[in-house]
Amino acid sequence: MSEKAVKKRVSVTLTNAYLEALDQLVEMGIYLEHQVAIRDAMRILFRFHGIAPFGEKEAEPEKLDP
Repeated sequence: MSEKAVKKRVSVTLTNAYLEALDQLVEMGIYLEHQVAIRDAMRILFRFHGIAPFGEKEAEPEKLDP
């Protein structure tokens, strides 16, 4: 695979509670946009379950610097 990761679009249906929480994370400036917060949450989930989808080199979270 090339240096740039191949991406695919997926669709997820969320409740209003989840959407409002994502909105808060973006409004607070913790994340730039919903998709960045969701990808970071997935990285945390994979790590928790011992799954390393990024191989040896782990991708850095895309958060805003404080």
